[in-house]
Amino acid sequence: MATKILIPINRSAYSQAVIPHVEKLFTPQDTVLQLFFVTRPSRGMGFAAPDPDSNYAMEAGGEPVGPKAHPIYAEQQEESIQAHVEADLLPLTNRLQEAGYDVSLQLCFNEHVIDEIDRVVKRDNVDLIAMSTRARDRVRGFFFSDVANLVMRRVSIPVLLFHPQE
Repeated sequence: MATKILIPINRSAYSQAVIPHVEKLFTPQDTVLQLFFVTRPSRGMGFAAPDPDSNYAMEAGGEPVGPKAHPIYAEQQEESIQAHVEADLLPLTNRLQEAGYDVSLQLCFNEHVIDEIDRVVKRDNVDLIAMSTRARDRVRGFFFSDVANLVMRRVSIPVLLFHPQE
């Protein structure tokens, strides 16, 4: 039975630094990697202005006859963000797939990262979480919460932490 590993990442090299260590510890034929990208939900951008250089004929009041300002909805923003994330992470997912890993990328829009990680761990029966951490000292850790520490306290599965040198 394959080991399911959830790897919370963003587009930074820092968050992805744990992946080579996962590759050293887990063979492709026995491992399913789930790259997990969580970001805040979109709120919508208001209205997009028409392009003044579009050479549309003008109405009597000076308004262009062509396209008017239209709303940009949160769903449109989220689709755009998802496309950018998938494109940015495509080299990574392709490299892992070429190495033989079963890899998926899941993007989630949620304010509460820890809750979402916990929900996915339970829903997908994840065996291990692997993530990079900044490993703050106790004083800074008291004032600034470390996501990795909060994840370890919340989930009931092992968490593999890697602290990259900055």
